[in-house]
Amino acid sequence: MAAVVTVRGLASSGFVVNVFSGAVVQSTVLALLNEPRLHDVRPKPFTVWPLVVNGRVVWNRTLAGAGAAVELRAAFFNGGLADMFAKRVVEAGRFKLFNAEVMVGEAGVRRVVPAAGSSPKFRVEFLSPTRFETPPYVRRPAPVYDITPSPRNLFKSAARTALRLGLIGLRDAVRIYKWAYAAVGVLDYRARPVTVSLSGGRRLRGFVGWALYRAFETSMVGDMWRVLSVAEAFGVGSNRSLGLGAVRITPLE
Repeated sequence: MAAVVTVRGLASSGFVVNVFSGAVVQSTVLALLNEPRLHDVRPKPFTVWPLVVNGRVVWNRTLAGAGAAVELRAAFFNGGLADMFAKRVVEAGRFKLFNAEVMVGEAGVRRVVPAAGSSPKFRVEFLSPTRFETPPYVRRPAPVYDITPSPRNLFKSAARTALRLGLIGLRDAVRIYKWAYAAVGVLDYRARPVTVSLSGGRRLRGFVGWALYRAFETSMVGDMWRVLSVAEAFGVGSNRSLGLGAVRITPLE
């Protein structure tokens, strides 16, 4: 069963986040797993959040002081790999982060179980830069991305993740997507485009912010929440293994 591993610890000294921290988290996860075969695997068997420092998601330039509370979060499509990662983190007892060491306090494992829900309204916080690859209807030399929080983008990504986990079949994924396309609307949103830098000069563009959604026809609200709960665990959009697309989803009355 898929699982989310959350590692918490304290920084031994201050450090500066000078590149997109999601890529740093991915490298840290791979280093702690110490499985060379995973470096070239596409897609990766896990997704990550950017760093969480003192309770705040930090993905751009940030200064953290000595003793800062650091949280590293990774969602694994394979529960066995999640257990292995948590075990190796505890055995190591520490990991390197920029020019500091983080002393591990705990490594918790939470199984991903699709949650039921009945509220037709919900809020999505896009905690790290998010972007959605558009379908290649025409020949193009490189992927084209949409950086808007449309229901079409959100539910297509969520349904694909649920399909990859084997929680729904292809027919159900298509049915949920079509229903959301017709029934779910955006009530309000605040989003801004941002660009993040990776080592080697690579740059990725996405958006951060929040959006309020409502299902105006409720026949599939239960199914909606099952795929949304999976999306919250694994993120949405492209490049999630690098820390893009981290979200927090909250039901509203």
